[in-house]
Amino acid sequence: MKNIFNNININNINKLYALYLKSEQNRLIKRKDASLNAVIVFPNYYGVAMSNLGFLRAYELINQSGFISCDRAFLQDDISKGIISLETGKRLLTYDLIFFSLSYENDFYNILQVLAAEQIPFLSTDRNNTFPLIMAGGVIAFLNPEPIARVFDMLFVGEAEAIFPDFFKNIEIYNSSTLKKNKDEIIESCGKINGIYVPAVYQFIFDAKKVNVLKDIKILPGFPEKIKRRWAGKDFISSSAITTKFSELSNINMIEIERGCKRGCRFCSAGYIYLPLRESKPDDVIKTIESLNENEKAGFVGLGTMDSKNIRRFMEFSLNSKKPFSLSSIRFDCLDENNLNLIKETGLKTITLGIETGSSRLKRLINKDIKNEEIIIVLKNIIEKGIMNIKSYFMVGLPCEEKQDLDETIDLIKTMQKEFVSSSKINKRIGSLTVSFSPFVPKAWTPLQWENLEDLTILRHKMDYISNSLKHLPNLNIKINQVKSAYIEAFFARGSRLSLDILVNSHKNKISLKKAAKSSGFNINDFIRKFDTNELLPWEIIDQGVTKKYLLKEYKNSTLFKTTPQCFEGCKRCGVC
Repeated sequence: MKNIFNNININNINKLYALYLKSEQNRLIKRKDASLNAVIVFPNYYGVAMSNLGFLRAYELINQSGFISCDRAFLQDDISKGIISLETGKRLLTYDLIFFSLSYENDFYNILQVLAAEQIPFLSTDRNNTFPLIMAGGVIAFLNPEPIARVFDMLFVGEAEAIFPDFFKNIEIYNSSTLKKNKDEIIESCGKINGIYVPAVYQFIFDAKKVNVLKDIKILPGFPEKIKRRWAGKDFISSSAITTKFSELSNINMIEIERGCKRGCRFCSAGYIYLPLRESKPDDVIKTIESLNENEKAGFVGLGTMDSKNIRRFMEFSLNSKKPFSLSSIRFDCLDENNLNLIKETGLKTITLGIETGSSRLKRLINKDIKNEEIIIVLKNIIEKGIMNIKSYFMVGLPCEEKQDLDETIDLIKTMQKEFVSSSKINKRIGSLTVSFSPFVPKAWTPLQWENLEDLTILRHKMDYISNSLKHLPNLNIKINQVKSAYIEAFFARGSRLSLDILVNSHKNKISLKKAAKSSGFNINDFIRKFDTNELLPWEIIDQGVTKKYLLKEYKNSTLFKTTPQCFEGCKRCGVC
């Protein structure tokens, strides 16, 4: 990914970082008398990192520890002189603690790039006590961390609010001079804390004849058989500790109004690994909205923000306070007359809708059974409210997908385009209707985790068929996301500890993953294949709370095209509650 801020024409990294710092609205006061110095690394560019609430939240919590001062570092265009921190310009190796925030599988390359720039050995077992303690958290750390697990001394499995207090308590007794000296002792003691995973004490044994088939996991005495994910209770409130115009979201202050999701879409990993559904305290959200600066907008964040019991109160308060807001994850069945009026009043220009497919059969398979007629009605209502830009997302390559399913999607989009133009004429202006298509990538901890990524040639043919069927329609923007990018994502999302050997080979020899796999003695397709429901999966070292029995039941329901009702009060089906 190219740095989206190259157009500001600043080649010197120090000048660029000074510009970034000057632009920031920073709510944190860092401790000058800290006994430990830390840096949190986001393995992508500044603008991407500053749009990531998990990264900002971890940065905030570390600085609030009382004894750690934490800086930030990012991927740089020029790494010839190493990676430096934003705040102080210090090299990573000068810190006591290095935290990585992991959000995207496609950033795995960047992790190695950062370490290589600092001449830090890739494997934790190859680093002696002269190196800082190197850790990672974020969604990938508890989704499927195995392809990069051996890079880190430890991983935080779950939400930072739940794990950090115990971690901080364990290292508070150390200072800069004693921490590195006692690094092995610290790693071992942290490995006994619930929610902390020390990869080096687990040995993954693979089948000698079947590539990438995991047979057993051996554990050193005294460490847990599985790492239980930890999550915060209902007393959390998370918002952007820092906003900047150079963020991909500009000056939006992200305010997390809920975690988890009750819908149970079978392709969505976040919908399972953030269970149970929890909502922020309404008064805390209101106070956060009140605290916003003049040039900041409230960005309500959650997997299903419009599902929140208090969303209407938040929208009304924002409007009455003359604080504009934006929304993520808008559901069709939440776009009633009242909510659309509130959205219109804030001046929102664009609404984004996740449709996934126009096929009635595949909607039942993914447990997102929204009738096409309902989609058209909602589309019409949005346009009639004067919200002229609509973005919609679709997936291609879902299990059991046939030409008829693609044709149903194409027919739906044609009807959407016709209604979009017709309804727009009422407003005497036409906005923008955008449809984006991405390959389906099966993810860990979902009922579809056993499925394979579809053959790339077939995927490309499907994308071409859709594009050719729609490209003649006026006032329709078609975006086809790269199949190659999905291929890399699937390789890591379904990967194991063997994947790291291939990644390192690819990085060192500057060759593709496919060539790296072959020269390492593997066939890359073995990593994106269909998994047997009886085999041990690499990510099962983690205990999400969701039982394998429940996921298998949901997987079977998907093959029968049967839907499952969403979570309800007192629901105990999946095992989390």
